[in-house]
Amino acid sequence: MTTQREFAVPKDKQLVTVHLVGGEARTGNIFLEYFPEALTLHQKIKMFLEDANRFFPLTAEGTPPTFINKKSVSVLEVAISDKEPAFLLMHIEDITTLFTDGTALSGELLAEVPKKKKK
Repeated sequence: MTTQREFAVPKDKQLVTVHLVGGEARTGNIFLEYFPEALTLHQKIKMFLEDANRFFPLTAEGTPPTFINKKSVSVLEVAISDKEPAFLLMHIEDITTLFTDGTALSGELLAEVPKKKKK
């Protein structure tokens, strides 16, 4: 007889704050694909947002999961632990984006550095 654990799909749990288009923000966990090879957190989040699934569950302790449509997400803020070597190979630029409605958003822009320019 097989156990239920044998059928589990490995996932990496990641704490995030999801800012929705209407201005609401929700904090909880998303589940990223498990990759045993060394992918950065930035790459895992990018793959999560670009996959074909239109909805994703956001889980918070003590509450049932909320399913969120990716089109309703304006910003996905990621909680990064001190142990996460996510940005070792990333180039980071501080930016401020000005939108046509007059709002501004400041933060860090992450870019992968071409192999020729890595030191």
